[in-house]
Amino acid sequence: MFKFVALVLLLAISSTQAFWSGCPGILGPTTITSPACSGASCTVVQGTTAVFSSTITFTRAHSHLMTRLTVFIAGVGIVIPQTPPHDNACNALFRDGVQVGCPTVPNVPTRYDLTLTITTGTPVTSGADVRFELLENGVVEVCANIVANIVAA
Repeated sequence: MFKFVALVLLLAISSTQAFWSGCPGILGPTTITSPACSGASCTVVQGTTAVFSSTITFTRAHSHLMTRLTVFIAGVGIVIPQTPPHDNACNALFRDGVQVGCPTVPNVPTRYDLTLTITTGTPVTSGADVRFELLENGVVEVCANIVANIVAA
């Protein structure tokens, strides 16, 4: 009976973040939450914005971080451009409810409130892999993969 209860708890805990995973070999968030996500995927609508909140503990200071969002359909990556100010991750970094921006502080949990623009040109798809990245000088510094359903408005 104990093993069954332990298994149920483990499955319940793992399913709370099943819609996202870190990228191998790259710093990832410790948490990601969004009203658009539950269980194994997130559902977003073309022509709207989607709001995500993540916690990141940076390992070094970053003076500038840009947001890149790539949707993979049949193995082909399609970069979804983000408009200002959403393209600059420094605009959305918070600690203790206060916007702190860049440079980031190493070894201190920082909340990143990400607002993504889901353009009308974003392809409609089900179960797509979406890669969210923060880049400094073109180098990926933070990465997470999200499973998403993109639906027509």
